[in-house]
Amino acid sequence: MSEERFLKCIADNNRRKILWCLGNSEMCVNDIIEQTNLEQTLVSFHLKALRKCGLVKSRRDGKKIIYKVTHKGVINALKFIKEVSSDVKELSLCGECQ
Repeated sequence: MSEERFLKCIADNNRRKILWCLGNSEMCVNDIIEQTNLEQTLVSFHLKALRKCGLVKSRRDGKKIIYKVTHKGVINALKFIKEVSSDVKELSLCGECQ
């Protein structure tokens, strides 16, 4: 995956919320809904996009579909982005990026 595609895929706040949930453990849609307070249709839409990007994979467990992050590097990247953006925010003097 290209850097541009990866960054575009994680640019959406709802997708990052879902990835953070899946960073700790595998979950079904209902678990993700409970953790994120997002609507079922929105969670399903974003999971489809995350699967298409290759950041999340799924498996069937009876009637449920269980999702997990494909690589721990995805969560490490989110942690790094969060840390850097927090540091930069403290130094930022311009209002263009807010």
